[in-house]
Amino acid sequence: MRQDQWKSQVLQEWDRWLQAQPIEATTPTARDTLKFFCELQDRSSPLLDFRPGRRDKWQIIHAWLHHAGRVPD
Repeated sequence: MRQDQWKSQVLQEWDRWLQAQPIEATTPTARDTLKFFCELQDRSSPLLDFRPGRRDKWQIIHAWLHHAGRVPD
């Protein structure tokens, strides 16, 4: 799968995940992205099967969410 496909699927899963969360703030935070990432890890999600290169997978996912306007920096 290409990186843009991974990114698209992660963004879709984020949107689904976010709807089920009791987040009180008007916008999710980096802490929320970390929680999302940890839950993906805990359930061994295939969404984390991409090659991260030299970067941490959480940093990549956080950057995808940030660049898509889902979370502030």
